[in-house]
Amino acid sequence: MILNSFSFLVFFAIIFILFWKISKKYQWILLLLAGYYFYASWKPAYLGLILLTTLINYYCAIAIYRQAHRKRRYLLVALFLNLSALFIFKYFNFFSLTLNQVLKVNLPQFKFLLPLGISFYTLQVIGYLFDVYKGKIQPEKHLGFFALFVCFFPQLSAGPIERGGALLPQLKKQYSFDYVKVAGGLKLFTYGLFKKMVIADNLGIVVDRVFNSLPEYKGLSLVLVVFFYTWQIYMDFSGYTDMARGVGKMLGIELMENFNFPYFADSVRDFWKRWHISLTSWLRDYIYIPLGGNRHGWIKMLLSTILVFTVSGLWHGAGIHFVIWGTLNGIWMVGERIVQFRFGKVLRVPRILKIAYAYVMISIFWIFFRAVNLSDALYILRNSIMGIKNFIQPNYIWASLNQLFIFNRVEMIITFSLLIIVITGEFIRTKISLEGILSKQPAVARFVFFCIVAFLIIQLRNSDIKEFIYTRF
Repeated sequence: MILNSFSFLVFFAIIFILFWKISKKYQWILLLLAGYYFYASWKPAYLGLILLTTLINYYCAIAIYRQAHRKRRYLLVALFLNLSALFIFKYFNFFSLTLNQVLKVNLPQFKFLLPLGISFYTLQVIGYLFDVYKGKIQPEKHLGFFALFVCFFPQLSAGPIERGGALLPQLKKQYSFDYVKVAGGLKLFTYGLFKKMVIADNLGIVVDRVFNSLPEYKGLSLVLVVFFYTWQIYMDFSGYTDMARGVGKMLGIELMENFNFPYFADSVRDFWKRWHISLTSWLRDYIYIPLGGNRHGWIKMLLSTILVFTVSGLWHGAGIHFVIWGTLNGIWMVGERIVQFRFGKVLRVPRILKIAYAYVMISIFWIFFRAVNLSDALYILRNSIMGIKNFIQPNYIWASLNQLFIFNRVEMIITFSLLIIVITGEFIRTKISLEGILSKQPAVARFVFFCIVAFLIIQLRNSDIKEFIYTRF
């Protein structure tokens, strides 16, 4: 069950009605049962995994707090068990295959379905353990509330990665119906659904077509499809976050913002302050700062940056192309810091050029992220600029577009219209929120707007329900 499926809409409608009808003291129990049902709908056998994760981290956190002289030992035990589960299900085959190729051994391969959200809830509980270890928060003594913290269903499959100090107090509150919050949550969910089903999934049709038949494409066709992918992944992931935050808000719970106009960043470093904020802040607080952060000189700081983003790449996927993607981001950020340090006072570049530079670099890095393997990524890099002198010739542009859209002009018009809408919308939202614009309009205009959004979702949705890109991680 995924957030953009009809089954989820039915599921949430039932949970929503029951949540606001039952006694307030039982609201958390309903949410806990809903989380377990949501998780089991992916693969029932893995329900035992999240239950075991919950019990281990619950008792280890309490032991860390109560037995100060042994807290390091309990922390290491919990980390080992959490990371072992993640390694077995997500990384074992990758490392096994690599060792088989390098050392010419014959280690086994396992056919595991990746447990839903394991990368996300593993980081969430590890962050919670570190916060308890450092004395930032006290451990949650109520097993039920802690279990809900681990499997709160809106953010279970792809975040945001919440902190115990922010989410646990909200889960323990008893809520009264708030029309303003519910309406705001419904709007947020609808925006996210539009991003996913209308924009991301339609762009994905063209992107998948090209990546599934790469040898057939060269030059401008590859440049365009990389451009499409940058917006596909942004709309897909931010759409999920909006939907998750919208569901949470309708239940009275505020989840953190995960995006802040990342394609208006003026550097790669700035991009990572705006993209997947919950992950970036997690990496900063629980890896970068413990490694020394900015406290132990330039060399260590730069090496720590590269290491953190290499880990980020590996977290995203068990593949060498993901590792390269993360490492490239880290190396480039190091380069930017060196340039800023040496030339920042004399280098004056218009912001629009900085934004263009950052977007181009991030787009190049996305190639490694989207490619099925390293060979495909290198193919795109080698062949994207082939025939670059023809990029301004109308006949060449038209031929490339026809190849991308297999001469389907309706699909072509819809795709570029959606891109114009989303890019224009992003620019406007940097100045004023969409909610702010709509709130100034008459009720009839707001009603018509949401009718149009609903109509576009129904008419332009993909016939096959597509999972969110980040649920694969």
